[in-house]
Parts: sequence; C-alpha cells; structure tokens
Amino acid sequence: MTPPTPADLKARYPEFAAIDDARVQYWLTDAERTVTTDWSEADYAVGLMTLAAHEMVTNGEVGAGDQVSGLLAKGITDFRSASFSASFDASVAQRAAAGGYSSTRYGQAFAVLLRRNTAGPRLVGCAWPC
Repeated sequence: MTPPTPADLKARYPEFAAIDDARVQYWLTDAERTVTTDWSEADYAVGLMTLAAHEMVTNGEVGAGDQVSGLLAKGITDFRSASFSASFDASVAQRAAAGGYSSTRYGQAFAVLLRRNTAGPRLVGCAWPC
C-alpha cells in the first residue's frame, strides 16, 4: 500500500493548503505508527490523512478559525465585531473539552475507521469444558 503525500492530504482537506509540505509529511509519517498496512486497502490512505489532520489541528499546526467555516466547526453560532460578542454551541465545546478523537471532525472520522480496522476483544483459555 502506498501512503498518501502532502498533496493528497491537501486535496482531500483544502483547509491545510497553507501548511508547509514538510510539516504535513511529518504528521503523515507519525500517523503510520497507528495506521498500519494491516488496515484494509480502501481505508489505509484515508486513515493516515484523517489522523494526520486531527493531530495537526490538536497540536496547533492549523487554526481552523481563519475562515467562517472554521468558526462554525469550532461551535461558534453567533459572532459580532464592534465590542466582540460570540456564542458557542455547548455540544461542540463539550466535545472539544473531552479531548481525544471526538474533539475534531477529523478525529471523529478517524475513530470510525479505527473501529472498522482493528480487532475487538479476544478471549483466551475459555474453551469448553472448563
């Protein structure tokens, strides 16, 4: 399986276009510690890109607040400018505060792929008769 390139990630997620290719490559390589070639071929590249995107957001590589869509993703429901007033969606703020994969939309997508590509619980030593 061929890992995605920074150009692949930026094509899938244009909001990362301003990030230097070397930084994107760093996070793609870092994601290979979690997403292995044991994953299905269809999910491998997407898994690497979603995990890298999640890590870039949570580690401050990109500020999604640079665009209106980024503000909406962060849970801002109302924004005024004169004497600054902002309202936040409580459920989005709660997810972000909880941390983990649920704190970003990329992490949420990665969690679905992770569940699909990793084994569930394994039972050992429970053969009949006991």
